[in-house]
Order: sequence, then C-alpha cells, then structure tokens
Amino acid sequence: MTIVRTLLAVLVLAAPAHAEVLRIEVTSRADVLSGKAFGAAGPFERLSGRIYFAVDPRNPVNQIIADIDKAPKNAAGLVEFSSDFYLIKPKDAARGNGTLLYEVSNRGGKGMVGFFNFASGSVDPQTEAQFGDGFLLEQGFTLMWIGWQFDPPMRDGLVRVSAPIAREADGRPIRGLVRSDFVVNEVAQQASLADRGHLAYKVANPNAPATILTVRDSVEGARRTIPRDQWQFTEDGASVRMTAGFEPRKIYEVVYQSQDPPVVGVGPAAVRDTISRVKYGAAPEIGLAPGAIKRAVAFGISQSGRFLRTYLYYGFNEDEAHRKVFDGVMAHVAGSGRGSFNHRFAQPSRDGHPFINFFYPTDIFPFTDAEQHDPVTGVTDGLLTHATKPAFQPNIFYTNTSYEYWGRAASLSHTTIDGTKDARLPPNVRGYLLAAGQHGVAGFPPSRSIGQQLNNPLDYRWAMRNLLVSMNR
Repeated sequence: MTIVRTLLAVLVLAAPAHAEVLRIEVTSRADVLSGKAFGAAGPFERLSGRIYFAVDPRNPVNQIIADIDKAPKNAAGLVEFSSDFYLIKPKDAARGNGTLLYEVSNRGGKGMVGFFNFASGSVDPQTEAQFGDGFLLEQGFTLMWIGWQFDPPMRDGLVRVSAPIAREADGRPIRGLVRSDFVVNEVAQQASLADRGHLAYKVANPNAPATILTVRDSVEGARRTIPRDQWQFTEDGASVRMTAGFEPRKIYEVVYQSQDPPVVGVGPAAVRDTISRVKYGAAPEIGLAPGAIKRAVAFGISQSGRFLRTYLYYGFNEDEAHRKVFDGVMAHVAGSGRGSFNHRFAQPSRDGHPFINFFYPTDIFPFTDAEQHDPVTGVTDGLLTHATKPAFQPNIFYTNTSYEYWGRAASLSHTTIDGTKDARLPPNVRGYLLAAGQHGVAGFPPSRSIGQQLNNPLDYRWAMRNLLVSMNR
C-alpha cells in the first residue's frame, strides 16, 4: 500500500498542472441605456474589469507561445498574466441567443458596435447614438472584448494584456535588436520609436555597435547612414531626436538594442482561455451560468482580422483541455495577411503598408488555408494545415473589399502562389469580395481625406450583417 501511495504521489507531481482562468474581477457594472429592453433578449448590462490567467508551459498547446519557457513561473510551474475585458450581455443571459460574439480589439479599441449597429462608436458606449439601432443586442448576442495586445496607446477605455517579461534562465535580462521606421509629414526634430502612439521598446544601450539611423527616398531606395553625432535618443529612451530635423516624405529607419521583451503570445492565449471558460464552464462573476454560452464567434477588422488568421495558423483554437474554442471566425479586410503577434520583440501594430511600416512581416507565406508549395523557399505550408487539427477548425468567412486586393494581397488567399489558378477553399471556408468597397466604410455624402479622389460611400455593412446572421445559424 505504501508503494502504491508513493507511486500515486509521484504521478501527481509529474503530471502537468492544468489552469487557465484563475479569476475574474469586475470593476464596473451598469445597465445599458437605463434598462431599455432589446427584443426577446430584454435589458442588457455592460461590465468591465480584469481577467487573471495561469498557463502551463509544459502543455503542448502552450508551447506554440514564443518564449513561454523564459517567462517567470509561480510555485506550481505556471505562467501568470492578466488582461482587461469589456462585456455587454443580456441581464438574464438565458434570454440571449446563446452566442458570444468576440471582437478582436484593433489596437485596444472596440469597433463592432459602431460597425454592425450603424452607431457613432465608442470605447465605452453609453448613449443611444453610441448603440445605434441596437442590431447586435436585438439579435441577442453577448458581446466581449479581451485585451490581447501589450502596447496600445495609454488612453482610457482601451483594453490590453499585461504580459510577463521573458528573461534568461539565470535571470539576466534578454537583449536584442529592434527596428523602427517612420515617415513625417512635416519637418520634425523628434519621432517616436513606436508605431502611431503605441508604447515603444525603449533603448537599452544607446551606444551598442549595431545602433544605426538611415534615410532613403523610396521603399527600395538605397539607405544612407546618418552620422551618429547628428542624432540622439531622448532621455526616456522612447524616441529619436535630430536637431537638423527629419524631412517630410523620407523613410527613416533606426535599429537599436532593447531589452525585456514581453511574452507577446500570451495575448492569443488570453483570448483562447477566456472564450473556453465561458463556453465550456461558467463565469458567475459576470453573470454567465453553465450553458448560457453555447457557441462562440470571433470577428476582427483589419489588424484584428490578421490576428485571427495568425491565431488559426499557430493552432490557438485548441484549448488546454483539447476542445474547440471558436465555432466561427469572421476575418474582415485582412487580405491574405498575418502579423507580428507571437515572436520576440514583436510590434503588433506594424502592418506593412505601402506608405508606412515597410518590410514588417504581414503579407507572408502561407496565404491560403490549404497547403501550397512555395517554389522560392521550398516550404510547403497552409494556414489551417500548419497547426490546427481538423477537429478544431471553425467555420470561416473572409470578407475583403477592393482595397485589400491592391493593398493587402487578398487574391493570394484564393489563388495559387503564382496567381495563375484558383486555389481550393476548404469546405469550412467562404471568401467574399465586397466589390468597389474601401478598407473602411466612408460616410455620405462623399468627402475628401488624404487621397486624390473622394472617399467611396459604399456601405457594405448591410451585407456584413447578413453574413453574421448566417454564421450564427
């Protein structure tokens, strides 16, 4: 008997720990529009707060997270982190339609209420105008946002993940090179190392040998090195300064040494584990009883759509208990792109545009869901075949406008890599072209912004509503 007990104890100690959501803290709770009823779903409420996680780095589904082995661990050997959340749900969850509609926050924001409800949009909707015509609520959806990006701008209402910092096995900080490029619209003496107001990787050693600032006239133009004595890093290590000034329409690129990279890939894990918790378990802290959520659909616009393609590529749609997380995915205006969402010193906001953020990994092979062969690199790979087993593949809608065919390589998502033939779409995938549409819906009457032509007022959100209803059938 003693031998049996000892053996059982050894087996328990050797078995990987299993934990996902540790707890949910609600910091704000209020009725939507003073208790207004929305169809059969009745009154809604909005909640916000923080979710705390612990993931097991020994579990194969977590080993896809870059540097998870270098994150600090608690006494149980788990990696802890936390995320902001925001929730809009029927006060009586049983009156909802049973579907949780999760929006991947674009740079920390919240867009789907404005998008689907024809609303004015807000990171904390409270007024009639900010809820629009109430479509999503009338349909009975539970709406959720979870912070997945570690570096959104420090503005109220944005959701973010607090990611652990990767360190060497002996506790020393990890250092590495970071590349930042920028273009100014007018002469400026200072420019941020981060993208569009985000948090920068700060300079660790301003005198590192690899430190360099270059300028060029075009994307593929020759780089000219700016002498080191003509520019400096700012005191906070988050910007560069040049007394002579940075010139408009020139491409500046600085390479420098930073340290303490966050484990960026815990962002997708936070999404995975939260959705799994409310779908397969319960979340009484936020009023979701067992069985209240029967289905989960993910929606993402632009960067967020690329996040979903990346999420599927790495296999995040399988949770720690080996269950399917999202039943449906709607990746909108993502083209055939992915992004910097799971590697060391990743910059998730950088998006490889024709005019900014050059050469960041966005439009990268594989482009199609099914396997293709790249004759240049010799690699054979597919978005869904890379790591997502068939049992964990959701139904997928890809929706793109004409812009993505010019600016986000959308055609490669459904053609052979040489562009000569149509590629096979898997049975669970549909692709839609919103012909003549632009990346974001413009208002009417048409107005002029930074382009040569007037903005296109084609409003394809009616079609997107229909697709959402179809996805939920």
